[in-house]
Amino acid sequence: MSLLIQLKDEMKIAMRAKDKLRLGVIRMALSAIKQAEIDHGTETTDESIIAILTKMVKQRKDSIKMFTDGGRDELAAKEAAEVVELEGFLPQPLSEDEIATLIS
Repeated sequence: MSLLIQLKDEMKIAMRAKDKLRLGVIRMALSAIKQAEIDHGTETTDESIIAILTKMVKQRKDSIKMFTDGGRDELAAKEAAEVVELEGFLPQPLSEDEIATLIS
């Protein structure tokens, strides 16, 4: 299943569950994906969607640092929750054991 379809399906589930945070994060991601399609004039692939989501996670981690430094812990917590939701759609990195198995 493509990542775009997975995001759209998860958006429907979040709507039914009335999960405002998850729904907002997914809508934001879909909006960024659509903007990338318009900017580049092509359909997005799973690889480009992963790149977009990774960029969004990085932006939020930078925001968390700035909010924490500025004493805005409530905003930092909101950004951290968004990071958790976004990372749920990204592939998990290999563990050291899995890397060692692949190398040998």
